Amino acid sequence: MPDFIALIKDILEDKGLTTQNLFDAGIISKNTFYKYKHRYPNLSTLLKIANYLCVSVDYLLGFSDENNFTPYSLEQKGLYNNIVALIQNSGISQRKFSKALNYSRVNLLRWKNGTSPSVQSLIDISQYFNIPIDDLLDKNK
Repeated sequence: MPDFIALIKDILEDKGLTTQNLFDAGIISKNTFYKYKHRYPNLSTLLKIANYLCVSVDYLLGFSDENNFTPYSLEQKGLYNNIVALIQNSGISQRKFSKALNYSRVNLLRWKNGTSPSVQSLIDISQYFNIPIDDLLDKNK
């Protein structure tokens, strides 16, 4: 896993900003920010950071050198449907999908009921289907 803090600091520097700008804007607290040295934030926080910096999630996480930013919806109501559509379009069962990624099938039910997948789960899903993470996420119109 890349150093998430270093990824953000690089983007902040490119934009002429500092971590203090993130803190002052109320995007994230200083204490919480430094917990991300070895883990990703939750999806809601990740989307707040991406929207604030006007960068795509794939760019923010270092998976793309191109920044194809469109603002994200923070609620992600269609995320589950996007994942299910990918599963169905690939012609595999939800069981096979869950087994391939070593997920409990309960995860899909949680996601259906509104619990957001972890950022690592989104990374795993995007890599499994060989698509950008952005293709999984709801954008503001």
